[in-house]
Amino acid sequence: MQMNEADFNIQLNGNTLAFSGNLEKSDYSKVSAFLKSVDNSQSNNKLTLDFQQLTFLNSSGIRCIATFIMGSPKQFDIRINRGITWQTENIPTLTCLKPDAIKIL
Repeated sequence: MQMNEADFNIQLNGNTLAFSGNLEKSDYSKVSAFLKSVDNSQSNNKLTLDFQQLTFLNSSGIRCIATFIMGSPKQFDIRINRGITWQTENIPTLTCLKPDAIKIL
């Protein structure tokens, strides 16, 4: 499964959902619907969100990801690129949503 737009890509490989590009100017209702379909298609109770190749995610995108995490019964491993400042500053705060279900790698 994958979602391609002009500036970004979201691709599911096994139980890893990899984000790449610049997820800034998007219709987040489409992103949300895609994430929900991924969640429904996965029987595994753990999903890895890989943001290492995502160069930018605005506040609306972070809210979309947060809503997805809150609505899912799964546990999440989140991979970040420690060389990208917005990731090290913003993504770890997602652990506050489900402290026992989110691990930053």
